[in-house]
Amino acid sequence: MNAVVLPVRDLEKCAAFYRDTLGFAVNFQDAESAFFSIDGKKGGLVLGLITVANVAELISEAQVRPKEDTIHRTFYAVFVEDVDREYEALRAKGVHFVKPPTTHPWGQRIAYFEDPEGNLWEISHFMKK
Repeated sequence: MNAVVLPVRDLEKCAAFYRDTLGFAVNFQDAESAFFSIDGKKGGLVLGLITVANVAELISEAQVRPKEDTIHRTFYAVFVEDVDREYEALRAKGVHFVKPPTTHPWGQRIAYFEDPEGNLWEISHFMKK
């Protein structure tokens, strides 16, 4: 996999969130899309934001259904060194967390936040034994 692409309704608001709040480097941006380097490496994993209208043009209105609200069934996971430290840093920047850091029985500490359009992200690390 080389990219994760999210259809969005408000490109400017979402691009500002990923660029200014999360600190992702902008690789390219125009009126219909924005692409960010997630891992900071050229040619590495990319996050793409594309307007819902443009995705419908690219694929099809029947498939994309741009006028419908979506039900979020997926989320994106990122391993971090310290969930609690990242949680506090992101909250200080105004990121809305839907669930604070919680340690699960299998030893993973996880927190969940959402972007301006409700796309869910997990940050986590495994507890040291």
